[in-house]
Order: sequence, then structure tokens, then C-alpha cells
Amino acid sequence: MIAGSLLFGSAGITVAQEGGRFTLVVRDAPLQAALETLARTARINLVYPTELVRGQTVSCALREAPVEQLLRCLLAGTGLDFVRSSSGAYVILAARELPPRLGLLTGQVVDGTTGAPLPFAHVLLADAGTGTVTNEAGLFTLSGLLAGPHRLVVSYVGYRPRVDSVRIEPGRPVHVRIALEPTLLEAPPIVIDGLTRRPLSADLGQEDLNAGQLQHDAAGDLLQMIGRLPGIQVPHPLAELHLQGGDSGEHLTLLDGMPVRNPVSLGRYLSAFSPLAIGRLTVHRAGYGVALGSQLAGLIELEHDLSVPGPLDLGVRVDPLAANARIRGRYQNAAALVAVRRSIWGLYQEPGLRMLLRQWNSMDPFMAARWLGEAITREGLQAYHWEPRAAFSDLHAAGRMQIDPFQTLHVTLYQGTNRLEADQQTRYAAAHADSARLILTQDTYRWLNQAFRFRYDRLLGARALLSLGLRGSWHASTYRYRAREGSAPSDDPVAWEALEVRLRAALDDAPGTSERNAIRELALATTLHYSLSSRWQLEGGVLLEQVQAHFRLGNVLVAPFRHRITVWQPAAYLTATWRLKESLSVEPGIRLTWLPARATVYAEPRLTMRRDAQLGPFSVAMRLSGGLYRQFVNQFELTSVGATAIVPSVLFWLPSDGTVAPSWAYHLTGELLLTQKDVWRIDAVLYHKGQPHLLIVDYPGLLVRLPVSRPNSRALPLKQRAFLRHTQGMARGLSLRLRYQRTRERIALSYSYDRTWRAYPDSRGTLRRHPAPWNEPHRLRLDFSFHLPASLIFSGSWQASWGRRWAFRRLYYDYLRYTGSPLIGGYNLDQPERHRLPGRYRLDLGLSWRGRFRRALFQVQLLVRNVLDRREVYDRSLMMADPVAPEPIDRYLPGRQWLLTMQVGY
Repeated sequence: MIAGSLLFGSAGITVAQEGGRFTLVVRDAPLQAALETLARTARINLVYPTELVRGQTVSCALREAPVEQLLRCLLAGTGLDFVRSSSGAYVILAARELPPRLGLLTGQVVDGTTGAPLPFAHVLLADAGTGTVTNEAGLFTLSGLLAGPHRLVVSYVGYRPRVDSVRIEPGRPVHVRIALEPTLLEAPPIVIDGLTRRPLSADLGQEDLNAGQLQHDAAGDLLQMIGRLPGIQVPHPLAELHLQGGDSGEHLTLLDGMPVRNPVSLGRYLSAFSPLAIGRLTVHRAGYGVALGSQLAGLIELEHDLSVPGPLDLGVRVDPLAANARIRGRYQNAAALVAVRRSIWGLYQEPGLRMLLRQWNSMDPFMAARWLGEAITREGLQAYHWEPRAAFSDLHAAGRMQIDPFQTLHVTLYQGTNRLEADQQTRYAAAHADSARLILTQDTYRWLNQAFRFRYDRLLGARALLSLGLRGSWHASTYRYRAREGSAPSDDPVAWEALEVRLRAALDDAPGTSERNAIRELALATTLHYSLSSRWQLEGGVLLEQVQAHFRLGNVLVAPFRHRITVWQPAAYLTATWRLKESLSVEPGIRLTWLPARATVYAEPRLTMRRDAQLGPFSVAMRLSGGLYRQFVNQFELTSVGATAIVPSVLFWLPSDGTVAPSWAYHLTGELLLTQKDVWRIDAVLYHKGQPHLLIVDYPGLLVRLPVSRPNSRALPLKQRAFLRHTQGMARGLSLRLRYQRTRERIALSYSYDRTWRAYPDSRGTLRRHPAPWNEPHRLRLDFSFHLPASLIFSGSWQASWGRRWAFRRLYYDYLRYTGSPLIGGYNLDQPERHRLPGRYRLDLGLSWRGRFRRALFQVQLLVRNVLDRREVYDRSLMMADPVAPEPIDRYLPGRQWLLTMQVGY
């Protein structure tokens, strides 16, 4: 329709509106009159000095054009231009005298209570139609902004959105510090000018557990928490964790970016870290990006908890295994944490763990019979004295200081020490013999982890963030096994006592095993984040790393051998995030590593695509990812062969020495996440990992090259190709999870299926495919928690797994089938897939209470594991009293456990 018309003699102006666009016809009309008509019709604000337009006439004809195009048409040839102010008004000015004035906004988003940076917070300029996301240090930049006031909106999940105003100065940066206040209120996503909070698809590819979950849901046992995540298997009660079908050494544990190669404490994986020190745990699954490094399976990242609620924060926690203490402080722009943890085994021996250690240190009658050269009856084998000694401690220190608005310094120190010993005295009677004998065994294990890291972050101008880091770590472990045996009249207690004293005195000089290994890593790294535009972001990094490793291994079946190596492993990576549109992004990347020992550059190209969509009331996110993954520092295991052994294998780590090629694999994975108002969440993960080249310990080769009868008792130096061999494997699986969450209740039901196979040498040395020893194909889990009156929380977990093979102890498969016939009675050790274990079913229940008295916050939690006291079989041994029909002996996991945890914070 015709919206307005003005006629000035021979001049005419006609403006017509059509669906938000306008038709303009101007014939030799005064510029001022044309501008007034356009402002009135289009309902816009025009600001200009009268002298700029006085005496000027214009002609223009446009059909169905937007307002800004009409303004350009009217001002063409007049020497005038226009800009749009932060308030939305159009300002007309002389183009040659007053160009648009632009400025830069930088800042940091932090927790208003603790001062901790908030990574990936969403920052929006509501009136400028632009925004960005903070990086890992909570920093952000926005450039090309029109000078003047702007409306700033900052949001982050779990915090109250903050709306503020900021004034942009022309030609120089403006820095702001935005503090957000935590909130438990549930709210729908904030939408401003078409820009939304962090895309839902950014949550895919990883799983996060925060400090509250780690400290309150699992009695401080991080193993219990990480085992709840889909795609993660924890079949071993001591020191194994398998990420999406990978072996226990195919992922890396990082603490504030520092590698911790042996995170074991009293056999509980990740419990080497004090629960009061850890603020976040993140698991990166198949298809992770090049910036995270080179590992075959994935990564587990832990971060120290520097979220300090006040100037000073104290915390004390006592659980059945250890006493924990933490002190945190914040002063101006600096925050620090010190946490210590120490075992209380000398004061209280937790019955569940004591039972576990006793089960794992039980005498293997078949191995004992091989040692003694005669069969043993089950009735004649009796451990009548057993004494464990356990001690562990860890120390965490971390700090963060913001030097100025553009510079931040991070410092981290960590040390963990662990010691486990067990002496056992066992009476036994040989089959078809009347005499009784005594055997003394001693197992001693020591672990040490030390690490440090310095990181410096600096904001470089409008678009770049630079990080410099120096880290180092040292890990060492030793294993010592001794055994002595003798005989005495079975009816003479004095003679038995004297025999025990004599054997114990001679135990230190007894033949046995003494193994030790260590790895030292030192690395200098730099990374640069650069934002080309709102749609393109780049990240690159360079890593210069030196790795030193050495070990001495051997046992009663393999003569001692040793290896020492020092290598440099320089690496570089480049990755990009290309946002094609708000709901679709592509993340290509490549990582290059140079191995001087092989004079080869190894490339790892990777690609990720993310997609977000809205289907009615449901938000949908998808992720497709894949690429090539190598591993340049590998973990290996040498299985223990003692008749008793608490820890079934000794770990050691090696970089490639040039005689073997690094392991490599490729990942293909797809993920789907469906949410409904953050109450219902359904996610599915499908993955495939091809592993064309893996490295394993060559047990049959060692038994041939290093027979224990070799006269030279000194450790023989070996190249890696002499004790390692090539193999291959495959892992594929899926996981489904349904989660329901409200303020006072939470329910999660998940099912995981993993099929993993590896090629292992049979008794003839030929590689044959088998299901992996750790593979539990089917896992079903239900987790729930409900808030009750009186500040009580009732929680529980029911889990089931079934389908595991390789029923016997690993030493049977790794040694015994190569030292004789693979047939033992009716069991063929060349066919471990036929040796099945029964399924496992366990119910855990817990009740916790939180309350405040004056300034102190109290928390008490009672957790009952394995409520039904089921006897779950972990593996089996054989009793060879009857060689024709050997009798299997089951080794069980702990039964019911009562765990009481108390925590006080100020």
C-alpha cells in the first residue's frame, strides 16, 4: 500500500511498504524532505545536522529494498554516509570527515563466589547482533564494535544470567570482568536476537563429572563414579580401566595437564587423588580432537578445585581408607589450594579391602605344585597366617594468579606414594604323602608419582590468546617377591615355630623376583587460539617433549632383562572450527609427530562435524567424528608368576626405540543427544575402532630367548623388538542412556555393548583372534537419587554385566601354555574364549545427610556396597590333585561392604 507522498513542484517522493521492505521513488526532491518521509514511513530514527543536508536534492528509485539500502541510494553522490548507533538510530555524517569509530571489547567471565574462570560461557551484545564464547581460561574478545554504549548479556549453565552495559571507546580496547552468581533454578535457554547459549552438540564426545558428584555421590571413590559412564569398563578391582574397548594402557590420565602414568592407590584406580582436591573429571571418548594428544583409546582429565567460596576455606574428610584435609584461599586476583590425603590402615583395616587383598593373595595350588614339583591336595593347603601392610599418601598444591586483565599464571604440584606388602605362611600336604610342609611368601609393591606444571596465558590483542606451559613428571614402581619352604613334624608345635623363624630369617636371600621400572617426562608446550571471524577459529600448538624410561624385569620363568631409552618427541598440531551456520560446525585438524629414532614424521588427521536442531519441544544434537590415532609412549604388563600375588601384573612404559613402529588405530564414531527442557535426556553412542598395529609383550619369545636356566644371572639388555611383538585388534560397540532429572530426583538407565577382540600367540606362537580378556560385552546399569525430608538423600545403583571369557588367572595363558602342553586336564589354554565366567549382579545403596551448624557445613554418608552380599567370581585357579579331572577354585570379589564417610567444611 502507499504509505506516504510528498510533492514539491516538479519534485516528487513516493514511499511504499511491502512486508518490512520498502519501495522508494524520488525525483529531484530535497534530501531533507526525502529523509523525513523515509523516517516517518519506515519508523526509524534519523539523526543529522541540518547544515549537512541543506540545499541538496536527490533522485532514487528502488523496489522492495531494506532501509539501509534505501539510505545508501539517497546519499549516493552527496558526500554523506551513515552509521547505526548502539541504540539503533541511524546517524548521517560527512564520509570524508567523520569515519565510523570502532572499538574492541575484551574480558573474563568468572564465578562470582569463588572467582574461578568459567570456560565456554556465552557473551552476547544484544544491540549489535554479535557474540562469542569464552575459552578455557574464561577469556573472550569482540572486535569491530561501534563506539558508544552497548547492552551486554552473559549466560552460563548453572548460573544466573547477567545483563549489564558497557561503553566502547574508539581505537582502544575496553576490558571487563563479569562475575556470575551460581543458582539452582532451572530455566529455559536464553535467546537474544537469534543467538543462543553454547550449542548442545558441544557436550558430545566427552563426559563431565563436577566436584559435587565426585565428593558426594561415591564416598570419595572416583572409580565408582567413572564406572557409571557409558562405554567404560572396570572389570578389575585393582588397577584397570578400559575406555570403549581399549586396553588399560591405551588411554592417558592427566591431572591439570600433567600425565600420571600409574594412578593406583591400594588397588583403587584414580583413588591416588584426594577427592577434596579434584574439581572436575572429564572423559574424552572416541574421535577426540588433535589438541588433546596421541592416545589409542582416549583421555581422562582431572582438574584441581580452585573454586574458593571465600577468603579462606577449610575441609576435613574421613572415610574407611584415608583421612583427607584441604585448605583453599583467595586474595584479590589469586587463588590457591593445598590438599593432603593419608591412609589410616594402621588404625583401621577396612574389612572389604582386607577381604579383597586376602582373596587376591591366596595361594594358587597349581603354581605352588609346579614350584614344589608335586601335586597338592586342597585339604592339605591351608593359609594359617596372613599379614597385609598398606600405606599411601598424596599431596596436591595448585594456584592461579591473574597478573592483570590480560595475563594469568597457573601452578600445579603433585606427589603420590603407595606401598603394599603381604606376608603369608601356608601349610600344605603333598598328594599321597603323610608329611606336612610350610611355605613362606612375601609380596612387596611400591609406587611413586611426582609431577609439576607451570602455565602462562596471555590475551594478545583482539583475536588471539597465547598459552605457554612447562611440565614434568616422574613415575616409578618396584615389585619384590620371595618364597621359602621347609618341613617339620606335623605334631610338634615347637618344631613348627622354629621352622617359621628359620624361614623368615632366610627369606631376604631366597630366590624370587625383583622388578623395577621408571619413566621421566619433560615437556615445553605453546598454543595459540586465533579468531579469524565469528565463523572461523583456529588453534595451533607446538610440543617439545623428552621421555626417559628404564626397567629391569624377570621372574622364576624368565631370566632378568633390562632396557633403557631416552628420546625426543617434538610434535605440532593445527585445528580449526568452521561454523557454517549457527547449527552446523566442522572441526578439521591434523597432528604431526617427529620420531628421530625412525627418521619419520607421523601424521594424525582428524575431523569432527556437529549439528544442532529443534524438533518441536525437543533439542537434538549430533556428532560425527573420526580420524587416525597413534600412541608414542606405550604401557605394557608383565604378568606376575608367584604362587601368591596381590597385584597380578607389573606395569612399565616405553617410547619407541626405532626397532618397533608405534601403535596406531582409527576411530569412527557417531553420537546423538535428545533433550526435553533439560528434564529428559536420551543419548546414544556408536563407535568402531580399527587397530591394525598394536604392540604386546612377546611371552613365548621371552621364554625361548631368556630361559631361567641361563647361567648368567645379570639382567641382559634387550632392544624392544626382542621382547615386544606386533599384533592387531578391533573394538566396536554402542551405548544407550536415558536420564530424568529434576531438582529433587535423578534417574539414569544405561546399557552398553562392547565387542573387542585381540590377536594373541597360541602355544605354537601363531597369532589367533580371541575376545579381549577384559571385555564384558553386556552391561546394564540403573542409578537413582531422591531428596527426602530432613536434608536426607537416598541413592542407589544396580548393575549387571555378563559374557566375560578368559576365566583363569592370566599367568595360565601368558606363561603356562608356553612351558608345556596347552591342555591342563580338560581345559585348553589355547581356547580362552571357551572358559566363561558367570555374570555379575550388584546392588549398592546409600543415605547421606547435609546440614549446617553456624559456619560449618557437615556431611555424613553411609554407603552399603553389594547389599545382597553376592559372591561374584573374578577368576579361577586349578587344583591338580587329580591330573585327569582338575578342580577349579574360584577367586571372589568382596562381599557386602559398609562405608561411613564424614566431612566438615568451613
